[in-house]
Amino acid sequence: MRIQTRVATLWRKLGWLVLTGMIVLSVHQRAFCEESWWNEDFQYRKKISFDTTPSGADIQSNLSDVQVLVRLHSGNMNFTNTQETGEDIRFVAADDKTLLKHHLESFDGLDEIAAIWVRLPRVSGASNLDYIWMYYGNKKAVGGQEPKGTFGDSAAVFHFAETQGMPGDSSEKNIPVESFSGGQGLPGVMGNGFSLNGVSDYLAIKAHPLLDMNKGFSVSAWIKIPSFLDNAVLFERKGDQADLLIGIDQADLYCQVSSEDGQVISTEKTAALSPGSWHPVAITGTPEGLVTIYVDGIKIDWVNLNKKLPLLNGDMIVGSSTEKDRFFTGELDEVRIYPSVLSEDRIRLDFATQGQDRACVSAGMEMVNESGGLPLIYLGTVFRNITLDGWLIITILMILGIMSWAVILFKGITFHLMGKENRFFRQATGQEDDRSMVQSQVIDFQYSSLSRIYQAGIRSLKKWIDPDKDADVLTSRQMDQVKSELEKGLIEETVRMNTWMTVLTMSISGGPFLGLLGTVWGVMNTFAAMAEAGDANIMAIAPGVASALSTTVFGLIVAIPALFGYNYLSTRIRRETIGLNVYVDELSLRVDRLFGDDK
Repeated sequence: MRIQTRVATLWRKLGWLVLTGMIVLSVHQRAFCEESWWNEDFQYRKKISFDTTPSGADIQSNLSDVQVLVRLHSGNMNFTNTQETGEDIRFVAADDKTLLKHHLESFDGLDEIAAIWVRLPRVSGASNLDYIWMYYGNKKAVGGQEPKGTFGDSAAVFHFAETQGMPGDSSEKNIPVESFSGGQGLPGVMGNGFSLNGVSDYLAIKAHPLLDMNKGFSVSAWIKIPSFLDNAVLFERKGDQADLLIGIDQADLYCQVSSEDGQVISTEKTAALSPGSWHPVAITGTPEGLVTIYVDGIKIDWVNLNKKLPLLNGDMIVGSSTEKDRFFTGELDEVRIYPSVLSEDRIRLDFATQGQDRACVSAGMEMVNESGGLPLIYLGTVFRNITLDGWLIITILMILGIMSWAVILFKGITFHLMGKENRFFRQATGQEDDRSMVQSQVIDFQYSSLSRIYQAGIRSLKKWIDPDKDADVLTSRQMDQVKSELEKGLIEETVRMNTWMTVLTMSISGGPFLGLLGTVWGVMNTFAAMAEAGDANIMAIAPGVASALSTTVFGLIVAIPALFGYNYLSTRIRRETIGLNVYVDELSLRVDRLFGDDK
């Protein structure tokens, strides 16, 4: 009972110490908070940063009224802190006051991946200082997104997120689709895309006054061709006596314009596309007749019509010619039509924010309510990003750690009490040096290993010695049996001292390997999620890798104390074992001297 009471007291002290530390950390967080918080109902936020330097989007001019794509995945976002549908996500400008319009193209809390469009009033050129805030973690929040208000400068925006039915225009113009035939629900660059079979599939966007292209236009899309195409048509729109055609011959993208006077002018076929890969393409036309082709955000070719753009009032056909005789084979995503001419920097920004590289947009560390910026606060971010499999390994490590500490504390206290009672026992029995030791009543020492060996020897001795006869002696065989009982007691005590030591060896050897397993698994999931989302930058990797490394930290936290405890206990066991061997030899000699037949 004494040892149980002492262990319980130690655990209570440890619990109070942990609770005090948590309270101090909480006060510390509040005391050092310097930044404002847009809305107290939202528990979490992240800083979304933009890089337009050469290492990012590489644009030089300032841009206004643009849409950027924010990709979220398990590597840069803890989806358990948001609603299942992402309805509680809000974007706020750097002033932490102005609410920004956004649109959820896709949000999958189960697979932990999302693509969100955000409308920015301004993006600075050649700078990495621009940022906005993303708030989330409000169970009561509803709505919030404004799909029609996010794409204010576009005439038509088609994400192709639908898995069936007609594709819808996500812009506020709501341009209708006349007809559609193609494969839907296929993985695209930003979410779902659609495929065209090259035989009969196409998309017809109904003619609309907002699609008046002779005042300047821009058409963009992400495309992927499976192989070389034989003069296929990607876009075509006709007027009464004019035609605009964007085609692909083999792997070369080109633009051809036919005017009212019958003149046909085409760009050079030099804009090469690599089959099997996604490419952003854009074609712009100024009112004065300058037509330019962009591939992967780079200006590839241009041609001057030397006249104004012709009037085009027919349907916009995507994936086929208007005569339905030249079809496109491949996949498309994010088709947009603008009633204005996009600048080269704007096209490059779209490529940088939407593409797989994603060097332009990065998500920072998760902040909790009004948390400040000291490093200790990041522990909360690490814990919130730990995945289910990581928590499973950490739970196993915690159980192993608790068992290790229990063994260390229990055995440490036991050895302390054993040493003290062994000293008392030696003092109590040290004067017994005659035949009366057979009749002596040994005081019960609960933790004394010497007492248990001594009592085992006395019990064996009493089988052969009559206390009332002073002349009784032990034969050699009887003497060997007494020594055998002493040796048996020694072995039992050695086994008792080594009991549960395997828990410590398991913690020392198994703890780091379990932690390494969790780390490797977590890093693998992080990179897989980034590959799926097409987001590769240090801010996206950091939270997932930090949480993955937490399992290794837990493994070391379990293994290091177990190692020290094991070394201490092993040394103590060896010392006690040597003492027991000496005592057994001393007791054997005493019995042989008093009761041996050759005395």
